[in-house]
Amino acid sequence: MEILIDALLDWIADHSDYVTEDLPHPVVLQLTPEELTTEYYTGVAHLMPEDGVDERLNALYAATDGAYGTIYLRAAAGFDESEHFEDPTENPLWREVLLHELVHHVQWQSGEAQTWHCPAQGERVAYHLGGIYLAESHVWDPMGNRAFWAHMYSRC
Repeated sequence: MEILIDALLDWIADHSDYVTEDLPHPVVLQLTPEELTTEYYTGVAHLMPEDGVDERLNALYAATDGAYGTIYLRAAAGFDESEHFEDPTENPLWREVLLHELVHHVQWQSGEAQTWHCPAQGERVAYHLGGIYLAESHVWDPMGNRAFWAHMYSRC
């Protein structure tokens, strides 16, 4: 996982103005959909779906969990198309989600996030870079109208 994180951080640096050299790695935990839902709704359990699974969730970055933040993401084996890979972590769809959360990690570690009005402001860049990553990987983007959703998710 460390080699993959290094490669994705290098990719982020190559495709943005972010400096990722010598950036400490976050903890990356692959979870079941139930575990990810529980993590997401920590502190607001009364909002959790009755069946214990929020299917909309793929990942989240918690900047204050661990020494350098923690990325909680749905296990690679649970992603679309994972059955086509000997190692599910080679799936570009899963890697794009990890990349998205690593963009947030870079935003927090660089101090950029502390200048925002709300945490949602980092979403536009993360979604934009994810779209470029999928295009360069020659993979169909499952997020239709990515630019629209990047704008919507980045609103405070």
